[in-house]
Amino acid sequence: MSGVRIVFEGMNEFRDALQNLPAELALEARAVVSYDATDALRETVNGYPIRTTNVNPGIHRKTTYFPPGNLRRRVTIVNKSNAASALFVVRSAAPHAHLFEDGTARRTNSKGANRGSMPKAPLAELMIPKVIRIRRRMYERLIAIVRAAGFVVAEG
Repeated sequence: MSGVRIVFEGMNEFRDALQNLPAELALEARAVVSYDATDALRETVNGYPIRTTNVNPGIHRKTTYFPPGNLRRRVTIVNKSNAASALFVVRSAAPHAHLFEDGTARRTNSKGANRGSMPKAPLAELMIPKVIRIRRRMYERLIAIVRAAGFVVAEG
């Protein structure tokens, strides 16, 4: 399934139908979105490693110290739902998450000394592919809810 497309005929009738949807349907959809957001958080946290080297901050450290497990601790769910929508955002607030996810090219200091590169994390540890897979599953479940309510959803 490359994408989901919903075709509406009679926009005014559709708006009226949306405003009259039963509260149970909205609750069911919100439960699906909440469950999948929690699942994405759990899979991301379980996939992130905990550093076992350079774990002491040291008194002469000149750079910011990130304690072991910071990647895992900083993955959160933000609930932005309201009466009309169910929106949960899974994000990593670790300031170095992008370095772990994307890796870096060869780095040098101001004098040209090599500081190495950070390889991209293995696929099993990356957050984005997990979230994409779970979001696809969520879309399928939401489409099933909408179809069960009597709407016709055309995929194509």
